[in-house]
Amino acid sequence: MSTLTEEIAPVAPAKHRAEVATALPPARGQSFLKLVTIELRKSVNTRSGRVLIGAILLIALAAMTWQFTHLPEGAAGVDGFLGAGSTGAMLILPVIGVMAMTSEWTQRTALTTFTLSPRRVRVQLAKFVSAVVLSAVVMTGVVLLALLGTALAGAVTDHSATYAGLGGLLASSYLMMALNVVMGAAFGAVIAQTAVAILVFFIAPTAWSLAGPALFKDNANYLDVFSAFGRIAERDLNGMLPETLTAIGVWVVLPTIVGLWLSSRREVK
Repeated sequence: MSTLTEEIAPVAPAKHRAEVATALPPARGQSFLKLVTIELRKSVNTRSGRVLIGAILLIALAAMTWQFTHLPEGAAGVDGFLGAGSTGAMLILPVIGVMAMTSEWTQRTALTTFTLSPRRVRVQLAKFVSAVVLSAVVMTGVVLLALLGTALAGAVTDHSATYAGLGGLLASSYLMMALNVVMGAAFGAVIAQTAVAILVFFIAPTAWSLAGPALFKDNANYLDVFSAFGRIAERDLNGMLPETLTAIGVWVVLPTIVGLWLSSRREVK
């Protein structure tokens, strides 16, 4: 009898464990939209992120205030206010992309992030998307300020307000914003150190745009990314499609591919 009991006793717990295991729901992977939402929240939940966004809007407001007090002759056009506000915004918005890609490594949260989401390339792509989305939201704030400034100029001054060409201006502004932010994010993915990535992002293309024409004459257009961005934003390539595609490939596509590859292999500490 005791022998029979000893043989049967271990079977019950094993059967119970098997039933519990089969009763558990299957593990569900994180959706890409969920990853983008998480990255957006991480971008605005830090002091540096909020300060950066606030600084962009304040700079845009200051530029539009100057535009309001120095209105040219004729109608007060939305193009003047949007151009004044977006100039500073376009300069700083790429930093959002840089910070999105470097935050895990500079703030030492990579171990936690990639433990919860082991598919690194997917996480990095979510960072790219979240940086563009957040920048678009900030750019929308700049656009609203420009519309408000135009309306105020028409209401409280002798100038009439005009919104001619607003659709084209918006398309150019958002397209230019997206290209700059993706380029900044690509540099951040490659370098993974915020300060160094920002420095290289601002210095390298600018140095080429200044030194390239002196060294390579017209061939420098093949690597002049700022001119390429301008042609794309204006939706007029001026017969320079090869130059435009080459510049985008070298300064945007290539760093993005290299950055994703490095991020998937970078040591997590």
